[in-house]
Amino acid sequence: MRRRLLSSTGLIALVAVLVLGVPLGAVGTRLLAQRVEQRLEREADDASVALERRLHEGLAVGPEDVARVAGAGHRLEVVLPSGRRVAAGADVGTDPIRVRGSGALTVVALAPSSERVEDTGGVWLAVILLSLAAVAAAIGLALLQARKLAGPMERLARRAGRVGRGDAGAAVPSGLAEVDRIAAALDAADARIAELLRREREFTSNASHQLRGPLTGLRMRLEELQEIAGGAAERAEAAAALEQADRLQAVIEHLELLARGRGGDVERIDLAALTAEHVARDWSARFAAAGRELSTTADGAVPAEVGEETVRQVLDVLLDNALHHGGGATAVAVAARGATGRIVVRDSGPGVDPEHAARLFDRHFSTGDGGVGLAVARELVRREGGDLRLAAARPAVFEAVLPG
Repeated sequence: MRRRLLSSTGLIALVAVLVLGVPLGAVGTRLLAQRVEQRLEREADDASVALERRLHEGLAVGPEDVARVAGAGHRLEVVLPSGRRVAAGADVGTDPIRVRGSGALTVVALAPSSERVEDTGGVWLAVILLSLAAVAAAIGLALLQARKLAGPMERLARRAGRVGRGDAGAAVPSGLAEVDRIAAALDAADARIAELLRREREFTSNASHQLRGPLTGLRMRLEELQEIAGGAAERAEAAAALEQADRLQAVIEHLELLARGRGGDVERIDLAALTAEHVARDWSARFAAAGRELSTTADGAVPAEVGEETVRQVLDVLLDNALHHGGGATAVAVAARGATGRIVVRDSGPGVDPEHAARLFDRHFSTGDGGVGLAVARELVRREGGDLRLAAARPAVFEAVLPG
């Protein structure tokens, strides 16, 4: 802001100097030229009076008489009543200044053309010096004004950057009504954001605590069912239910960490192995029950630095989306590309309307093709340093890019 204010003020001052100074210099130059002409005219009139007096006294007028009344460095041309021309004086060059007097005798005073401009340099020097002084004064005033304006604005910008972090502090009055009103609005916004964050943290903490109790009770009941199960099939179902309860506990803990601004444990994993294991354990049976084919392919081991729970949740969202909104065979492909690992989920259904593709991951937008789940999945992936996108609309192809 300081730089812009100084540059704009300097430019305005320069334009003002050019608009006013140049005409002022031109007028001064013209006035000097007129002063020279007026001086020559007075000289011609004085010479006319002196020579006319000499003629009245009956004396002759010769070149030496004309030279005597000519000014220093000037020349006079006189036309006597008899018509004789007499010229005398200094050499004034080939293009002199010529001024005719208004006396009884016709007298023309001549001066070197340099006299017309001999004081012009002083005029322009004065104009230049005054212009520089005006520009310097304008810049000085701009510096003072910039300090007065930019200081509060810079403090306001720093304060705006701290809004929502809880350390914005109280606003210091700046003396500028507009800035103080903005600061007051930031104070109010900071207070509202702090209250919203407090409520969200409390909700997250309360929800996590309230869910853990029933989940612990559910797990205890499942363990009892496993103990009293009469056959191997019943015990296997109870064990699978316990695994789902443990998985739900892990999801709750992972989402709680994300809500508090902390990521989960990031480690180097084999993305292909984790994907194949999760799809086989949690999704193959669901697709088979729906009469849908589900396949998983991978180009060998695919290393990635990402939390396991993030990968599982992203797969859950994409496969659930394919199961409920897609159609036909669904394929999950895992591959390494450059320094990233990629999970591609493709189904054979009608796909996504291209008009809705741009807003598909909007948490507040739903067409039945996605919804909140896709928004959450993208947020999870981006927190890990990757991205989730719709690679193709018809049929739907989703691609999760994870850091390798």
